[in-house]
Amino acid sequence: MDNTVKTILIVFFVIIVLYLMSALSGILIPLVLAILFALLFQPLTMKLSKSKIPNWFILPIIIIITLGILFGILNIIISTISQIAEQQQFLIQRLEIRANDLLLWINSTFGFHFTTGNLFEEINGKFDSDWMQSAAGGIASSVGSFTGSFLMFSLYYVVLLAGMSNFHNYVEYIAAEKKEVFFEYAENLQNSIIKYIITKFFISLTTGIIIFIICTVFGIKFAMFWGFFTFTLNFIPSIGSIISTIPPVLMAVVQYDTFQTPLIMLIILIVIQFSIGNLIEPKIMGDRLKLNTITVIFGLVFWGYIWGIPGMVLSVPLMVFVKLLFENIPSLSIVARIMSTPEKKIK
Repeated sequence: MDNTVKTILIVFFVIIVLYLMSALSGILIPLVLAILFALLFQPLTMKLSKSKIPNWFILPIIIIITLGILFGILNIIISTISQIAEQQQFLIQRLEIRANDLLLWINSTFGFHFTTGNLFEEINGKFDSDWMQSAAGGIASSVGSFTGSFLMFSLYYVVLLAGMSNFHNYVEYIAAEKKEVFFEYAENLQNSIIKYIITKFFISLTTGIIIFIICTVFGIKFAMFWGFFTFTLNFIPSIGSIISTIPPVLMAVVQYDTFQTPLIMLIILIVIQFSIGNLIEPKIMGDRLKLNTITVIFGLVFWGYIWGIPGMVLSVPLMVFVKLLFENIPSLSIVARIMSTPEKKIK
């Protein structure tokens, strides 16, 4: 009976925790991002501190540089989205022309009688003054929410990065006899996450630059934005690289009068994403994370359900944290082994 009650209480506790994680996503997502950035830059801070550079100079410089880069990226995104919004009518008209050409080919080849006239009339009808006012209000609300999240992230990041300079002293104070075990766990967690973020960053950056170059060669509009779009989505395991190929190809379909060029571009993008995602990245990553494929996919679905797209981006670091946590709990160590990849035997 006691075990049954304990199990029921655990189930209820897990349900409550998941509900709170979803309900408080606006607070927790900036906090998790701030923790990851603080973990990433904490070794640099410690290294500079050992070189006799004062903390009052180190911390503001690192904080200003990182927040400045993030703010610059946000400006690029907002500016590009504004440019796309300004050309929406032109893009819709071009898309209608290309859709009509495609349907003419389908109708003549297979004897069908499809038409897109009514569809695009309805789409154009949606862009009336009421829709524009509603959309403007929605965009303003989203920008306000995002600005608030960015300010929360900045506050968390500043506090965490400043506090991590005394991290070892704090751990020695609260952990006492178990400080060595705690230090080992914290170091393993930090090293795993840093290796993943740095490796994934350079792989995604390389992919984004390649996509930017291809879009520039093909004369695709907003080439820099598509490169950055690819760079960002490549942080989402498995599906991110697939989704990132769609918008630039659609833009190619809109721009070109034939389907041959967009088709060639699509094939090139697929080959590049497949080569990087399935051949190059696994070799570079190796078994650093020691997470099996099922765990990565489960984390993608689970954190995506809880926190949406930000959860998908954060899914791998969060699953690494969960696995390392389970490894240090004897009753859950079997779960950590299930999440891991088996170690290779030396013959």
